[in-house]
Amino acid sequence: MKNKKEKGKRILFFCLKLLTVFSLVTAVSLTAVGLCFAIYVEKNIEKEIDEELFSSVGSGSSTKLYYYDFSDRENRVGEAVLLGDEELYGGYRCEYVSYESIPDHLKYAFVSIEDKRFFKHSGVDWKRSISAGLNYFLNFSDSYGGSTITQQLVKNVTENDDYSFQRKIQEIMWALDLETKMSKEEILEMYMNIINLSDGCYGVQSAANYYFSKDVSELTLSEAATIAAITNSPSYYNPIRNPENNKKRRNVILQEMYEQGYITESEYNEASTSEITIRQTESQGKKDINSWYVDMVIDDVINDLISEKGYSRQMANLLIYTGGLRIYTAMDINVQSELEKYYSNVSNFHYTTSAENPQSSMIVIDSKTGDIVGVAGAIGKKSGNRVQNFATQTLRPAGSVIKPLSVYAPAIDSRIINWATVYDDVPVNFGTEGTREAGEPVPWPKNSNGIYRGLTNINYAVEHSINTVVIRVLQDLGLDSSFDFLKNKLHIESLIESQMLPDGTVISDKDYAALGLGQFNYGATLREVSAAYSIFAAGGVYNHTRSYLSVTDIWGNEVLRKDYKGERVISEESAEIMTMMLENVIKNGTATSVSLDELVECAGKTGTTQNNYDRWFVGYTSHYICGCWYGYEYPKALLDSASNTSIKYWNDIMTSIHKALLDDGEVLRGFPESGNVIEAEYCADSGMVMSDACKNDPRGSRGEKGYFVKGSEPKKLCTCHVSVAYDLKNGGVADIDCPSENIKYVGMINVVRVFPIQIYVTDAEYVWRDIGKKTLPSTSKDLPFFANLLEEDEYSGISKVEAQYNRYCRTDFKYMNWIGRREE
Repeated sequence: MKNKKEKGKRILFFCLKLLTVFSLVTAVSLTAVGLCFAIYVEKNIEKEIDEELFSSVGSGSSTKLYYYDFSDRENRVGEAVLLGDEELYGGYRCEYVSYESIPDHLKYAFVSIEDKRFFKHSGVDWKRSISAGLNYFLNFSDSYGGSTITQQLVKNVTENDDYSFQRKIQEIMWALDLETKMSKEEILEMYMNIINLSDGCYGVQSAANYYFSKDVSELTLSEAATIAAITNSPSYYNPIRNPENNKKRRNVILQEMYEQGYITESEYNEASTSEITIRQTESQGKKDINSWYVDMVIDDVINDLISEKGYSRQMANLLIYTGGLRIYTAMDINVQSELEKYYSNVSNFHYTTSAENPQSSMIVIDSKTGDIVGVAGAIGKKSGNRVQNFATQTLRPAGSVIKPLSVYAPAIDSRIINWATVYDDVPVNFGTEGTREAGEPVPWPKNSNGIYRGLTNINYAVEHSINTVVIRVLQDLGLDSSFDFLKNKLHIESLIESQMLPDGTVISDKDYAALGLGQFNYGATLREVSAAYSIFAAGGVYNHTRSYLSVTDIWGNEVLRKDYKGERVISEESAEIMTMMLENVIKNGTATSVSLDELVECAGKTGTTQNNYDRWFVGYTSHYICGCWYGYEYPKALLDSASNTSIKYWNDIMTSIHKALLDDGEVLRGFPESGNVIEAEYCADSGMVMSDACKNDPRGSRGEKGYFVKGSEPKKLCTCHVSVAYDLKNGGVADIDCPSENIKYVGMINVVRVFPIQIYVTDAEYVWRDIGKKTLPSTSKDLPFFANLLEEDEYSGISKVEAQYNRYCRTDFKYMNWIGRREE
């Protein structure tokens, strides 16, 4: 018995020792964990929340917008003028109400179900938080939960709404700090004014008006619980669409209110058995329709409140509509009025009697400052507020309008090309994608006119939007350089570097078709592309666009400021040369229908996308950049209009607003000159200094004049043209047996082309190649004399003519002599 007792004591003593050691280890471990946690919080968590985030909301005043009436437009001197007196409405319901106006039973309905210890804790309900934390770690749940009303307010006001452990810790620290800066009443008031209550209702006042057609102060207990029930899942508990779901949660809330002592048993019984009677009203939706410009400004201010101030989107919207802000826009009221008048009149556009008609949009930007002075988001009378804006929101492939931005400007600035650089306008490759018969070679790319012209200089390629040349220049420039130029220097943010689709397919705009031909996967906005053209209009400087200059609160304190921001992207000389080429687009190229050039110097570029889905024109003067898009809302071919109608709309508006400048006494400026660009002559087929052979080309002298940065003008003699004996009487390339009186020396182009199929090339009949003494010349009038140099299934290209100019001048006598010499 004694031994048993001793044994029991030893076991107990051992257990106590083990427990002591375990406790010491645990204490050390907990200390270490606590220390690590403290270091983590110190390095990763902000301890104080920005009080300004909560100060501007709830003034109860509507936001006002202003434009400037410039007495001196050149130096931007003028007075701010109120832009109408209509109330802003953004497609949802929002009306701030004071704490005193909210009935107690509505306050307690929210508190009882959302945060029953709200009036006792200091921002965090530790019991709920620990429980939620254990659930997060032990069950590996993505959702943390356990948020108090204070924490929910922090989450709703800030953009910090991801479901992560760090977010929860940050939310806790901010909630604790917020409760030292705001009273419980202030916190609950703001929470109940910004909470999402479905169907576009934010806050209890708008919900009371919308669901029950009454002021929040008039809500019954049952109605109050009905509104409080929505917040847990606004769609699922919507009392109109899902009344049974709402009723169940309403009764849960009433039960909580009764158990927590907020209502009596008789009040509970009466409210929980009552039916929910919805008296819906749409009166709040009957608001004035804002202009396209105002919509754009609202979107820009909301985005900047989020990115610069840290507001959530929900809170930024609330601030816009109830914060009493004063927004000073960059609008030119005359330009905006002209756009609205033009675009509201459907007779100005190519409209038909069909159910679906094409759409169009336009944006006008100050060339010097980047200020957006006018915008039209669609054709016809505007039907609502913050609806789809085809100028600022819609992504569309840009087509050829992208070429000067993605390829020509960076290539000229990098001295890869100049005005006279020559590339061969023939297919770049013969890929089999999209062919009618498997394996059939298909030339790519094709030009819009279906013609390959052969040797082509950069100026002509820009003028006439030659697809093959831009692809060849892009090959020399490099996809990385081109993409970086568009994305990071011209800030076309909508381009995709790499994206995986749900089916595993990877798409990218870092591609020859996208960067060279504007065949983007999704597209770019008209605003982005038009803004990018500022590098030409502003002498090489990219001007960031702005729709507003500043935003203040109701007390005049600055909330946001948009100062002018310009970045030099290309040299002044490169911009000047690009502008002169783009002027030629209007003078000689794809936009000759423009008449504005009779009034003021102007330049621009057309764009038509694949399958004729979109038509663009972006052009500029030293005063304004204007971009115009035309196409269907849901992309399909534009079959009813043969020409690029965007050019007409652009010309109409730009002519009108420039005439208005003249009427105001302004002098229309030409494009600035750097003083470092000179004119020089060159051979159109080589880009080099003219030789005698260039002047004796059968098409006439190949001399052209172009513009070059001083010191970069052509200096070497043309090596492309070759002086060739030609039989004028019989026609064809002559040999030594042709009578001398029939011979004239002409300049022909020495270029090697080999294709897998026969290609029609405009200058193919003027090509010369040395066949030596061992190759028999071809005697067909339909082929060049050197055709026998080619292997089987190889072709050099021919011109669409009755007889090739570079055929062999054959007579039987001459041909026998040639055979004899060959046999020798």
